[in-house]
Amino acid sequence: MAVHDNPDFSRLSTPLADLFARAAERSFFALPLWYHVLARYGTETGSRVRIYADAAAGAALVCRLSPSHHRLLSLSNYYSTEHGPIYATGGAALRQALGMLAREIADARYDAVQLSGLDPHDESFAGLVDAFGAADLRPQPYFDSGTWYEETAGVDFDRYVAARPSALRNTWKRKSKALAAAHRLDYVFHDDDAALAEGIRDYEAVYAESWKIAEPFPDFMPHLIRAAATVGALRLGILKIDGAPAAAQCWLAWRGRVTIYKLAHATRFDELSVGTILTMRMMERVLERDKPREIDFGRGDDAYKKSFLSHRRERWGLLIANPRTLAGRLLAWREAAAGMAKRVLRRG
Repeated sequence: MAVHDNPDFSRLSTPLADLFARAAERSFFALPLWYHVLARYGTETGSRVRIYADAAAGAALVCRLSPSHHRLLSLSNYYSTEHGPIYATGGAALRQALGMLAREIADARYDAVQLSGLDPHDESFAGLVDAFGAADLRPQPYFDSGTWYEETAGVDFDRYVAARPSALRNTWKRKSKALAAAHRLDYVFHDDDAALAEGIRDYEAVYAESWKIAEPFPDFMPHLIRAAATVGALRLGILKIDGAPAAAQCWLAWRGRVTIYKLAHATRFDELSVGTILTMRMMERVLERDKPREIDFGRGDDAYKKSFLSHRRERWGLLIANPRTLAGRLLAWREAAAGMAKRVLRRG
């Protein structure tokens, strides 16, 4: 059992690096590279990152301390589409490892632990609930976010289009035809380091002209784009109209899964549906070239997403109160009262 303070994710010890590598077979968001970019460019300056790990048993939790150091939080935020324990194999070995991690964390006497972005159907979720409960803490599950996705194994672009709502199909075909008739269109794709600086400039230019608020961590996306390119995960698409970047999207392809991660378009092109047009062009490219088994729309329940991807699942979190501290005891009572109120309302 080891606790790593402010680790260098690019230079993890061999047992820990091996553990991350095995977990990353399931998710891009378990890569040390992901945590390196998030910790260095997507977290407040001065944040203290901590890994609780038992590499021999095969599990780790990647966390950060709250500014007061009284709470332990997931190393995750709005940039994270998913998060969870880093583990190699499941079953009894996973439960044992999570038990050791929970006891170590309980001994640190935080007021609370908050783990977000968890898959409630993964065995590690129930394992965490049991492990923290056995360590005399009070885990309380809560809804975190929704994700829209599509199972795409064996699905080509024609089949994908045929399954879309008629409103989306009609908009895409009509707007694409009108745009191509009136303007010169260029689709530029970046999957590797070649001309990537230009791709990042185009992405940032589109984002600056979009409806979205300024990024709180402006260096995060450029570094994530570069990092994803180094491991072959980048799918960056730019739609240019008469030479001007009009829409940009960053997708991440990893081990048979594709995440539509970030997308934006310049508001001066609102009436042209450039976002829809670029999404469909990238969908065609990914389905024909990458042939993924699944495509998801990342974090969020935005209404438009269900037109492109028809299934929904949820990510949950755990708020884990420590009844051995006054603040933790108050939190446990508050959560228990809130849970009782919800049950009464449901019965009513």
